[in-house]
Amino acid sequence: MTTVWVWAEIGPDGLHPSAFELLAKARELGEAAAVALGPGATAAAADLGAHGATTVYASDDTIFSDGLSQPAAHVLHGLVDAHRPDLILFPTTYDARDVAGRLQARTGSTLLANATDLPSATRAETRVAGGSRIVETDLAGPAPRLVLVRPKSFAAEAVGGNATVVAVAADVPDALRSARRVERH
Repeated sequence: MTTVWVWAEIGPDGLHPSAFELLAKARELGEAAAVALGPGATAAAADLGAHGATTVYASDDTIFSDGLSQPAAHVLHGLVDAHRPDLILFPTTYDARDVAGRLQARTGSTLLANATDLPSATRAETRVAGGSRIVETDLAGPAPRLVLVRPKSFAAEAVGGNATVVAVAADVPDALRSARRVERH
């Protein structure tokens, strides 16, 4: 079975609603799991489970909110090496784009931005020319395939259920902890 992960972005206001949208598509494509890193991640697991995540990889460590994307990309890369998902869906946010790009550099995976649909775990669609044309792209290359999805591409839908929470250690080298976020807009 295809394993599809969702990057469940955690911000100062909690879980970004895009996680629920992406989980709707992830469930359609295969077994859905979520990765949530930052304060509030463990608490968000209940909502992620209610929207179809069977597993939530979570860490409440402040390094993920205080640091830039380097700690998150480092830990996500370790999870990818350990669990080998087929596809990871990211929202098109500033932070998620940064994490996805850094992860792609580490894995050599395909990275597609601006997707509006995924007919399968190996194909993505993007609307261009004001939405009048659809471009379908083959997501070739090694797994996991990484896809940044436009907001509101999928309707969020709670389906009930519980997720198994897998605690993630924030084993981040000191060199990746040096940059700190001082302000968030």
